Amino acid sequence: MLQLLAFVFASADLVMEIGETGQVTFATGAAGRLLGRSAETLVGRPWREFVADGDAEFMDAALQGIRAGERRGPFLIDLNGPRGPQPVNLCLFQMPQRGGVAVAFSLWQPGVASVPTDESGLASREDFEAATAELIRQAEQNGTTLSVDLLEVAGLAVALAGMEPDVAEATQKKLAATLQAASHGGVPAAGLGPDRFALLRSDHADAEHLAQRIRELAGPGVQVTTGELSLDKASPAESLRAIRYALDRCLEGGPNAATKSFEAALRRTVTESSRFKELIRSERLDLVYQPVVDLQSRELHHYEALTRFEDGGGTGDTIRLAEELGLVVEFDLTVVKAVVAMLAETPSEIRIAANISAFSLEHPGFVDAIVQSTAANPRLRPRLLLELTESHKLGDLGDANAKIQVLRKTGHEVCLDDFGAGSASLEYLRQLETDVVKFDGKFVTSLDSRPRDAVMLRRLAQMCRELGVATIAEVVETEDAARRILEMGIDLGQGWLFGKPVPKPVWIERKPLLARRRGTVETWQ
Repeated sequence: MLQLLAFVFASADLVMEIGETGQVTFATGAAGRLLGRSAETLVGRPWREFVADGDAEFMDAALQGIRAGERRGPFLIDLNGPRGPQPVNLCLFQMPQRGGVAVAFSLWQPGVASVPTDESGLASREDFEAATAELIRQAEQNGTTLSVDLLEVAGLAVALAGMEPDVAEATQKKLAATLQAASHGGVPAAGLGPDRFALLRSDHADAEHLAQRIRELAGPGVQVTTGELSLDKASPAESLRAIRYALDRCLEGGPNAATKSFEAALRRTVTESSRFKELIRSERLDLVYQPVVDLQSRELHHYEALTRFEDGGGTGDTIRLAEELGLVVEFDLTVVKAVVAMLAETPSEIRIAANISAFSLEHPGFVDAIVQSTAANPRLRPRLLLELTESHKLGDLGDANAKIQVLRKTGHEVCLDDFGAGSASLEYLRQLETDVVKFDGKFVTSLDSRPRDAVMLRRLAQMCRELGVATIAEVVETEDAARRILEMGIDLGQGWLFGKPVPKPVWIERKPLLARRRGTVETWQ
């Protein structure tokens, strides 16, 4: 019998056939264990009696969207068990030449935890990524082909606004349930804005069928665009990181960005990933060096080593890419080694700052690796400055400070980079004992447009001076800006006024500028 074939196929604890009217037409298996009643008593009853209220919308969407011969699941749902909600894995099979759907339930085994959702049934991006990561790891073991799909439902907000509030709310829930029913493992879709969604799909997914279901729910006026982003089973973690990075890029482009942009972002990320790993493996990084000068004397203080990609990407993009690909520790150590090599072949007066990610600082063994990089030539340590970037928020400031002190005692000066932006805050200044603080460039660029920023910069510089911490202002591009930040008590400046990044650092002595003709601008380059 087809029912028994479905039961064997699903290896289920309980299987039923649900007719077109929603009534159970056949049931067999461990109904007592799952539902507290015999299988025979289920026949003739509506399936909604047995499924927990929180999963009824999803179950309904799964039943309505299934086609003849299609198998769906497993999905994690709750049944109304004898002692409360009973988690089970659900599989569905639309039996050919029959109007009913075979529904198989098996006791849930620990795997992907239930994903939290909002009132409409959508997951947050973070929860979606966590569930996707686990399913990718499982897919690596069982050979399942997965993809992340981006859906853009143009006109959805307008369509919902034209409905009665209760109808719009119900439509949103049905839409979320439909997306979840179409996803691999029943992972709820992630909401990426008012009209954009991401969901995990398997290789048997039919994007056009899903688009049709969405149009049936939201109305014919909406336009559904999809983009498939395949995951590499051979490199599951890397695939997820690449998609996360691509998703960031797409979201930054705004809600009207086309799906093709999302796909292009992924392809670009994968390309950069391959090139990036090769650069680290071969230790062939393209470094340039920008001067940092004493604002009072205009003499060279040190250079900062900056990484450049072939496409012109900056250091911030590089660090972000390295963190997303899980390669930032290797990347930072490779940069430090390159700077150490450069110091060994430049005059002893030259000092160079290398950027290190806060993520790397937290990594076990990273500080030891930094110290080891100069073990063969300890005299280079005072010439190797280390700038702690703020792209990753430090979790344990006490532990981070202990590691910073190891570096300082070894002979390295440590700078807290981009202070006043991102993660860097007054709490960092309170708990992290560093030699230098570099103020974020937005303080300099907004001196005229935001007087409050000027006040804050002056007070922060005064605080650092009282703490015995030197200060740097970046993005200094005019003489007026240099004069104003010097008057605020800032010690050092960095920017195009003093010099653009150069392929190799050179020592240039500069005497104090005692007088200057009106309109004259002097620069390093």
